[in-house]
Amino acid sequence: MFKKQPDPFYFPCQEVPLQKKDKLRYLDMTTKRQLNIASGRMNFMACCFMVFYAIIIGRLFYLTVMNYEARSFKVGGTQTNYALSRRNIMDRNGIILATSLPTVDLSVDPSLVKDDPQEVAQKIHSALPDIDTETIYNKITSNAGFKYIKRNLTPKERSAVNCLGYYFLSETKGEKRVYPQGSLVAHLLGGVDIDNIGIAGIEKAYDTELMDKDVQLSIDVSVQEMTREALSKGVEKFQAEGGLALVMDIKTGEILASVSLPDYDPNVPAGKAGKERFNQATLGTYEFGSVFKLFNTALGLESKTITVNDIFDTSKPWKIGKKSITDYRGQNRPLMVPEILIHSSNIGSAQIGLKIGWQKQKEFLGQFGFYDKLPIPLPERGTTQYLKKEPWAEMESATISYGYGISVTPLHLIAGVAALANGGLYHTPTFIKGGNEGKAETRVISEATSEKMRHMMWAVVNYELSDKSPIKTYAVGGKTGSANLIINGKYVEKRLRTTFVGAFPMNDPKYIVMVSMTDPKGIKETFGFNAAGWNAKAVGVNIIGEIAPYLGVAPVEDWKQPAYIEKAFERSLAHKKRK
Repeated sequence: MFKKQPDPFYFPCQEVPLQKKDKLRYLDMTTKRQLNIASGRMNFMACCFMVFYAIIIGRLFYLTVMNYEARSFKVGGTQTNYALSRRNIMDRNGIILATSLPTVDLSVDPSLVKDDPQEVAQKIHSALPDIDTETIYNKITSNAGFKYIKRNLTPKERSAVNCLGYYFLSETKGEKRVYPQGSLVAHLLGGVDIDNIGIAGIEKAYDTELMDKDVQLSIDVSVQEMTREALSKGVEKFQAEGGLALVMDIKTGEILASVSLPDYDPNVPAGKAGKERFNQATLGTYEFGSVFKLFNTALGLESKTITVNDIFDTSKPWKIGKKSITDYRGQNRPLMVPEILIHSSNIGSAQIGLKIGWQKQKEFLGQFGFYDKLPIPLPERGTTQYLKKEPWAEMESATISYGYGISVTPLHLIAGVAALANGGLYHTPTFIKGGNEGKAETRVISEATSEKMRHMMWAVVNYELSDKSPIKTYAVGGKTGSANLIINGKYVEKRLRTTFVGAFPMNDPKYIVMVSMTDPKGIKETFGFNAAGWNAKAVGVNIIGEIAPYLGVAPVEDWKQPAYIEKAFERSLAHKKRK
């Protein structure tokens, strides 16, 4: 091998230190290309991160600032923060009566429980003290793959359970039905079961609809509250076993208030079904006594069997076969037709009924739906009771003329009396706002007969009243009725169901009120008497006095009465002076 000789013509250049900016000039093209690609990628990633964070910030701003109301709970229930399956029930003004709140349910997988089950049960009991240890132990030691420990945990309970740290306990999303108004509308709303399925009242009647939309009732919470307060005071004052009250728009059939006492709080889990959960207003059927004299009189006028000036002899009991019909505190004299209503004469009403005939009587009462369940969606609908056997005997026809022998629900009765006073048009009662819009009206009596009935109903409650009474102020007209209670299949003397139905103002009727009380007692203020005129009527007057201003009903300055009313008053006052 020869050693390479140095090139005699090569002279190396002196190395000169290069500045940083000059070094790139001497990099080969491959290196420069790689650096450019890396720089571009870094810039691209930086831009992506900036866009990503801008989107997040923008979305948060939209949700928390721009769209806050749409994501929050609103009255009307159009949107919530949670996808709740059951919608709201509201009153006619949009006030929530029933709504759902998100909750969690606690469950256990018994197969995963490896710790001492007795100790586990005791610790869970310490977090959920309302569930006894034995119940918890049975659930965590069962052979089932899944067991609910408790539904609808409160935040405090949930926190206490989480602190236990048991991996075999799990939570599932749930919802709980709540009733912000408490017992105020309990009977009408009804309730749901543990799975939020309607089991009574509006909750059951509109179970399917509530899955998709809110349901708005005809009830006015303010009218409901005033009505319940007045009835509650009346039940307490007259020591009654219970009572009911209804307020209805006389021209639409919409129910503004429906109260049944005693009642209950739907937010409290139901125990055994008792009288507190019985809706007297729609489910109970009763004999209402003398209120039915209104229908008897209206039929007599409509059929032209009688006129307002006719006179019937009530000076002595009316005998039918071996039985006699008598009057409570009778006038013992001939009475004009308006006086028969004013003094609530059984004898006079029976004579009118017999003069009409049972066929027309039965047909007429049928026009008011008194023989059938009301066509309302509520599951709590009473079955009416009446004489199905034909022909009606004279005594049967006579007793029905003054309210015995036929039992209907309070809702039947108030709708029927409303038709007598509103111009003769029957409206099916409804608990839904605008529920009768577009539905055909049924004419049951002529406008002329209805006008006569309004004047006579006014005369019934205004006879000898003080000018300061709400009855005078709002031109109230109506009728009372007292019927003996049936206990163990027999009528019991001095134990009554007392009723008052009153419409106002009778010169242009807008609303009608009904009050009925079960077994009210005579008190010192009523001189020991317990008939409807002493208690149910008094409560009804108080309700009217409360709700009329709220409903915008103006006081009636003067409503001129026809000659037959003035004549009836003169006859009654003259007889009173002679006595």
